[in-house]
Formats: sequence, structure tokens, C-alpha cells
Amino acid sequence: MSETRISNRYAEALMQQALADNKLSVVADNMSTLSATCRSSKDLRNALANPIINIQQKQSALLSIFSGFDPLTQNFIRLVCGRNRENILPDIADAFLSLYRAKQGIEKVTVQSAVKINQQEEQNIKQYVKQKTGAREVELHSEINPDVIGGLVIKFGDNLLDTSIAAKLRKLKKELNIA
Repeated sequence: MSETRISNRYAEALMQQALADNKLSVVADNMSTLSATCRSSKDLRNALANPIINIQQKQSALLSIFSGFDPLTQNFIRLVCGRNRENILPDIADAFLSLYRAKQGIEKVTVQSAVKINQQEEQNIKQYVKQKTGAREVELHSEINPDVIGGLVIKFGDNLLDTSIAAKLRKLKKELNIA
């Protein structure tokens, strides 16, 4: 079975338990922290993937790092480690967060621009995405990418809206090469 399917199954099981225990938002916060920590720490990712490191050491390290987590989340970490799946823990956290966003009507949006976008532009983008998707809330992640040159690249769901100068230049170059 693929790691994606395994991650999704663990995430669904955690979602069901979080709903049953009425701890959905707490567990979502925990999973967000876990994902961000694992993604930002190459050493932690390497330790989780290292087969030489003992499972108990990995579990102990994870529980120490995430000692402030809810007991449900800590028990889940124990379960995942007990099944030798600790290396996919960041993927499980991401899968859980996707399920959480879908359940709460939250649309995740990534915006790339050459310069930092202002609050008014953020509000306009959020309103546009709400209108297009029917989402109740929009979680906007802004990235500065000088390669965009100008304009915006907006990604949400299966949609890509590229109004960047770089895209227009690529299109013009393609048209000139054809002519």
C-alpha cells in the first residue's frame, strides 16, 4: 500500500477519534504544529527516517518535543511509532489538516508575488476564492517569488490563476516562436 494511502487512513482514524472526543480544533492545532516542526527541521525528518535509531528513542524524542500536545495527539504519536510509521508522521499530519479544512469549509490558497501583498489585496483574493469555491473561510499563504516579476500566481484546490508578468512573457515568447 502506498504511503499516501496509509497516511490518509491514519488521518481519517485520528479525525474520527477527535470528533468523538470533541477535540477537533485542538488536534488540528497539534497537527499543524507537528507538520510545521517536521517540515522545518531536517534533523528531525532524518531521525524519523533513520532505521538505525531505535523506535523507543524516536517515540521518546517525539513525545518530548511535543510534550504540550493534547493526550489524544500524544497517544496517536505512540500508536504511529508502535506501528513503525513514524517516518510518515508529517504526511499524516498534512492529510489530517486537509480533512480538517474540508470539514470546516476552509480553502487553502497560496499566492506568489514579486513583492509583499497588502491587506486590501489579501481581502480581495479571499473574497474571490470564497466566491469561486463557496468556502466559509480562506487560509491564505503568501510567498514572495522574484521570478514572478509582477502580478500574482494564485493556487487553490485544482485551480491556478496566473496573472504574472513572467507568464505573459512566456506566452508572448511562444507566440513569437510560432509566427
